[in-house]
Amino acid sequence: MAADMLIRIGTRGSELALAQARQAAETLQAAHPGLECELHIIHTAGDRRTDIPLNEVNRATGTADKGVFIAAIEDALAAGEIDCAVHSLKDMPGTLDPRFCLAAVLPREQVEDVLVCRDDADMDRLVVATGSVRRARLVQDVWPGSRTVPVRGNVATRLRKLAESAEATATLLARAGLNRLGYTAPQMELGGRTLSFRTLAVQDFPPALGQGAIALETRAADPQATALVAAVNHAPTSRCIRAERRFLDLLQADCSVPVAGYATEADGCMTLRVVYYPPHGPAVKLAHTGTAADSPEEVAAAVFTALQGGFSQSSCVPKGSSS
Repeated sequence: MAADMLIRIGTRGSELALAQARQAAETLQAAHPGLECELHIIHTAGDRRTDIPLNEVNRATGTADKGVFIAAIEDALAAGEIDCAVHSLKDMPGTLDPRFCLAAVLPREQVEDVLVCRDDADMDRLVVATGSVRRARLVQDVWPGSRTVPVRGNVATRLRKLAESAEATATLLARAGLNRLGYTAPQMELGGRTLSFRTLAVQDFPPALGQGAIALETRAADPQATALVAAVNHAPTSRCIRAERRFLDLLQADCSVPVAGYATEADGCMTLRVVYYPPHGPAVKLAHTGTAADSPEEVAAAVFTALQGGFSQSSCVPKGSSS
């Protein structure tokens, strides 16, 4: 680290990314009185290339299988320019580069997606602006008469584009990001339009794996920074995202793979629910509830094994477990 009581935090420069980085800094300072936090804004491939769909950015920028919103920040971390990186956990690939450590996750926000509709939207024939392959496939299932059009940009940009669009009548955003930015009212006026916000039930419209969680990443070779950051890890959130990330790792999925899901834990037993869209055919819905002795990774492996076997949701759940 740069000094005994200083930690340099790398973040994207969007309004949401900065809000999350400030939340991380405040959490670290509460745990370590006297700690100074410096925010370093880093521009990523995902920020620079807003002219193409998100699932095409890796190929266009040569970031390989790294997350398009994290590669540049990890480069700064590896170079020692920052001590800690703050990410939306859903932007991180399932497999972490061994040079780095997922030192902590903060308490998870709501995981749901929100449907934002204009006042002229026809609910039977929505035109949904989204850059997510997961959301695009779910739209087809949940609102069969609807279609999607591409959109990129931060929260404020996407809301503005929706209000001004000559085509789109709705968009989809994460409830967590809206909450962190203060968009909590059921409606807002923008560009002469009324936009209505409706939170979607996870059973009907499951989120991205890792959605709602903020990740704090450090260098594996920096035990001082790692220990300092690890002190703020939220264990219940950490256990759930371990299952979700392990499933992504087994699936070898990046942002081009339409997969959704979330883990929950009750009475010491974890349940992982997943919806996966294969290249051809309908969605595959899977769920598995482990025992109190099962690790999150074992729960994820059980769901992946069921996926490989082509089992249905009911056959995936073992006898004596509930989905």
